[in-house]
Amino acid sequence: MSNITRKSYLIMPSFQLKLGLFLILLLFIGSFLHAFFLYNITSKNIAEGFLSAHNRLRSTWDILKPAVVLTNGLSFLILSLAFSMATVLISHRLIGPLFKFKARLHDIATGRLDLPPVQLRKGDEGQIISEAINEVQTAFRCRFQPLVALQKQWDSGIPPTEAEIRTALERAVHDLQLDAPSSDAHPEPPSTPA
Repeated sequence: MSNITRKSYLIMPSFQLKLGLFLILLLFIGSFLHAFFLYNITSKNIAEGFLSAHNRLRSTWDILKPAVVLTNGLSFLILSLAFSMATVLISHRLIGPLFKFKARLHDIATGRLDLPPVQLRKGDEGQIISEAINEVQTAFRCRFQPLVALQKQWDSGIPPTEAEIRTALERAVHDLQLDAPSSDAHPEPPSTPA
């Protein structure tokens, strides 16, 4: 298996940006709640322990307050960077394969059945879908191979027999269902060009 590398880390920026901002918002709310509880707990404990020394209590909190603000600010910045990187990497594992699937389904729809099977990077999500797309491609290739062989025979100047044509067509359309299931609603008549 070849080594597949990323060319761009932002493959769907709108999704990655929303996910990153949402995680950072959660982190900010968590940091705020952390500071709120830390303040309430420390002020309550300090107040209970030093009721007699009210002036000392003020100076103790004045010492603690900058430390709490600094530690919360630093942890917010570090975790924001970590969440941003995690957002990019996690979304790559989810969205990257979707782009591959879309491209391969487009290729199959346009008749490109000669491509190698879809391969995902180790750890990417969507292995089941990848296998299903590869099965569809293989099945279509097998289904239409007799028709391609007839065309090559025709192009070489040897016209195929009626039996060969019938066999190839039967194999190609065997189990093919093209009619949509009927519904109770009446379809609108096709519009005529003006």
